[in-house]
Amino acid sequence: MKLPTGASRVVFIFAHPAGHVGAPRYYTPYFEERGLDWHMVPMDVHPDDLARTIRTLAKSPSTAGFNLTMPHKPAAFELCDHVGPAATFEGVVNTIRIEADGKLVGESFDGGGFLNAAREANMFDPERRTVVIGAGGAGRAICHALAAAGLKRLRILNEVPAPVELLAAKLRGQFPDLDISLEERFDDVGLCVNATSLGLHASDALPMDPSNLPGDCAVFDIIAARRTEFMEALASRGLKVVDGVTMIKHQLPLQTAFWRLGR
Repeated sequence: MKLPTGASRVVFIFAHPAGHVGAPRYYTPYFEERGLDWHMVPMDVHPDDLARTIRTLAKSPSTAGFNLTMPHKPAAFELCDHVGPAATFEGVVNTIRIEADGKLVGESFDGGGFLNAAREANMFDPERRTVVIGAGGAGRAICHALAAAGLKRLRILNEVPAPVELLAAKLRGQFPDLDISLEERFDDVGLCVNATSLGLHASDALPMDPSNLPGDCAVFDIIAARRTEFMEALASRGLKVVDGVTMIKHQLPLQTAFWRLGR
């Protein structure tokens, strides 16, 4: 892998904290394979400093764009001058490009990355119920992508009820034929998605009891930093498990094409 020079361009990935961020190991080689002298650099940015940091770095021609992860996606949405259709529905942004006039354009590619990864793994069956655990930025993106792809039955679970109710109302408004359930049950589930941050640390609770899932259920855990206890418990039962690394790899082409539209 080439080392960056003064002619290189940087895609910053912002998180807080940032110690778990491993995305550069996938992004920088991907850029190089496509002839781009781009490098991803992670940065721990406190939420209070996000706006100032983005606006300052956007002024540099060395900056190719920004990637946002927890907890910055909702705040990044508010910073953008324009946002794409997925971001408009979800109210979050995980990707920002810089236009020639300095304006910031944001979009959310979590849903697209998830859906393409699930399809590649033969996990997406529009006829069977999918349960998504988590109604934060990633959960909203995944639910929206599933609904747009023609899923017929969706269940959304979240520790706090208000975000789920709001998301369900938005989905029903755009996808009136989608059967949305908020009850906590798993017996009819064909795909279970952990869209929470549970699993980033070994001390985290499991997002749900793995024994409650049917034996033919597939599981997608968006955690990419480590092989979680949840994943191991499900794999030990013989269930198909896909982790967040696959989601990252499927976001890469979408995000890179988006950044290349900028200055």
